[in-house]
Amino acid sequence: MGTLMRQPRLRYAVIGAGAGILNAHRPALALPEVDLAAVADVNASVGRQRAEELGCAFYGDYRQMLAETGPDVVVIFTPPFLHASMAIDSLRAGSHVLIEKPMAVQVSEADAMLDAARQNQRLLGVFFQHRFRPEVNAARQLLQQQVLGQIQRVELIATWPRPDSYFKLASWRATWWGEGGGILTNQASHNLDVLCYLLGQPTRVVAWTRRLLHAIETEDTVQAMLEWSDGALGMLHISTAEADRPERLKIVGTHGSLELGPGELTAQILDVDMRDYQVHCSDPYESPRARPYEVTWEESTGDHVAVYRDFHQALLNGTDLRSDGIHGLEELELANAINYSSYNHREVLFPLDQLDYATLLESLRQQNN
Repeated sequence: MGTLMRQPRLRYAVIGAGAGILNAHRPALALPEVDLAAVADVNASVGRQRAEELGCAFYGDYRQMLAETGPDVVVIFTPPFLHASMAIDSLRAGSHVLIEKPMAVQVSEADAMLDAARQNQRLLGVFFQHRFRPEVNAARQLLQQQVLGQIQRVELIATWPRPDSYFKLASWRATWWGEGGGILTNQASHNLDVLCYLLGQPTRVVAWTRRLLHAIETEDTVQAMLEWSDGALGMLHISTAEADRPERLKIVGTHGSLELGPGELTAQILDVDMRDYQVHCSDPYESPRARPYEVTWEESTGDHVAVYRDFHQALLNGTDLRSDGIHGLEELELANAINYSSYNHREVLFPLDQLDYATLLESLRQQNN
């Protein structure tokens, strides 16, 4: 009888264990391949309680934790303004890093994080669990197989209703110093990432941000027009000030279209590609006929556990990360560009000028001191 191969265990540490998001990570931290050595938090009472619940050591100083425990992987749950410095410290200490979204407040910070990962030959991953939703990956497969033909139009609408009490949970929420934005750097991160995951990063954006309802420093609503390098045009509207369907993404191509929502994906195919229709159709008023296109997808949890398992496969077997720091930078750059376009009343071409954006962000922070 052969012997069973035991899955290697990875030594983990958590920075920011007092964060509410920890609860979404508990199932992943209980995976057999995870050996949780320690957690750190500046709030000692909450941090010690979390450490006791998780059965690990507690540290009030994350740098001391890094030095004394030598974790393989550090997971970071702290507010966004701390992400870059803590990730870089962890990478330089020899740990791989998994970080909550957004990976940083601005693109220059994300670039520094990626440089630290490369210099120290460590992996940097971002928690974009929506990349693991089965319907999202089924849509991506349709696009990669060019089932829809050449993409022409993209429409994304998402609402994340939030009351004022949500923004009072922490002083850094929806502030320029704490998050570097409102809905763009918080809730919309997932929507912008799915957009980039399916279609690539746009090359041009014109945008308007507004504070329509909430008494916050930053935006609660964003509207943007997008253009991709292949000529596809798009729009997005995302808000915490509205109540509607949580997410709907429509992608229209010359040979069909798809509509994507949470747990939903429908597609239709035209009987003739529009590129052929416009040349060969002899009836000046006839439209192409559409029929449903059967879509199937593989089972997937689409949650934080999936992100951890993908990270483990990359560490142990050398596979590509589905949600790495480069992807995190693309989403963040799009968010930064939308804010930049709105405040400067002009279109933005990618790559975003990092110095110009840093100047804008500092000005917004000073105005709200």
